[in-house]
Amino acid sequence: MYVALKGSWVAGGTFGVKDLGNLTRGEWAVDNLVTGGLAVAGVGVALAAIRPWGMRVPVWLVAVPMWVGAGLLAPFVVLMPAAAALKAAGWWEPPPPPDGDPTLRPWTFVIVYGSFVVLGVALAVALLLYARDRFRPVVAGSVGQAPRGLTHAAQVPLAWVAAVIAAGLAVLRLSWVLGGTAGLRSGAGRDAWLRLQDTVTAAQFLCAAIGLLVMVHRWGPRRRFAVPLVATWLGAGGMVAGGFLSMPTILAGQRWTAHGQTFAGYATATFLTCVAGALISVVALFLLVERAGTVKRDQLSA
Repeated sequence: MYVALKGSWVAGGTFGVKDLGNLTRGEWAVDNLVTGGLAVAGVGVALAAIRPWGMRVPVWLVAVPMWVGAGLLAPFVVLMPAAAALKAAGWWEPPPPPDGDPTLRPWTFVIVYGSFVVLGVALAVALLLYARDRFRPVVAGSVGQAPRGLTHAAQVPLAWVAAVIAAGLAVLRLSWVLGGTAGLRSGAGRDAWLRLQDTVTAAQFLCAAIGLLVMVHRWGPRRRFAVPLVATWLGAGGMVAGGFLSMPTILAGQRWTAHGQTFAGYATATFLTCVAGALISVVALFLLVERAGTVKRDQLSA
């Protein structure tokens, strides 16, 4: 339904649209073409992960979109049901769109964000099944099963730099939950919905940081390797997706600054999110490649 709705808007339809605000028809079509295309890609990747032909697809063509897509959509699995509960309890009302933004019919949000929840769960489950079937020897076993590889000396400082940045961003978000104002516009409050978003975002950043450090340093060597791997995957995937998708809004100036945040704070946090997410992803990739090599050598020598 999400793809069908986006397709109708790209084609010039106004089903579910009250007003385009300051956007031109062309800008509206491009926006929906991009987001609709991403949804189609997500469906294709999910199918590749559960169908036999997916095992013949190059690993990166499946793993990279799933790494980023599932991390981006995972928060919606928590946020959307929570938003419904907050509204039903009378603790929160959706704010009106900023001046100049498109205005949509209320039911469109059910389709759009409901689709995000379904696709997020589908991608997460599909990736777990795909990894189990295609990379079982690599993702199975314990954290300390594979010895430190040739790039370990480089992994350690990069992992700590990324973890410190991610932890700092998480602390900033949690400070907002507790009433802090650093990086926020004067007088800008955080309602229940924004505080919940801040909490989920902080948790995602911390999962990425802690998960990576556990894998790099082999903390808890008997712990199942899949646990910190999943934490890193959901955290870093969301950081990369959210950070890089927000970069165009920074280049567009203050118009698209996140609610209540100063432009300087928003731009800085977005840039740091991109840096930390990319570093965590790269270090995790090197660690997995070395672990795969170790497992392969063990199998050949057995």
